[in-house]
Amino acid sequence: MSHRFRFERPAYAELVIAVVVVWGVCDGLSTLLAAEFAGAHLEANPFIRSLLSMPALAFAVQLGGAVAAGAIALAGERFIRTVPGWRVWFAVLIGGGIGVTGLNLLVAFAIV
Repeated sequence: MSHRFRFERPAYAELVIAVVVVWGVCDGLSTLLAAEFAGAHLEANPFIRSLLSMPALAFAVQLGGAVAAGAIALAGERFIRTVPGWRVWFAVLIGGGIGVTGLNLLVAFAIV
């Protein structure tokens, strides 16, 4: 029995959803964990840092920002697809978000 691995490029909407999940959900939750265990003073974004005394609001703002960016990206799909390297840009955004999430988790759990 032979199994073939077939790679298919993700659809545009799938890339947008990945960006929203990584930057909205993963970064948002890992930011809350880092603030809880290591302190809000370590948050680099001064606006989010000011909201961390209200964790639900801080998370809602981060998620809302990511959702708004995703909506704009979906609305501008026809234009964005004309830009050379647009898939690379999405990969950088997703990879950067994973890196930031990982850093937040390192900060959170290094203190514990």
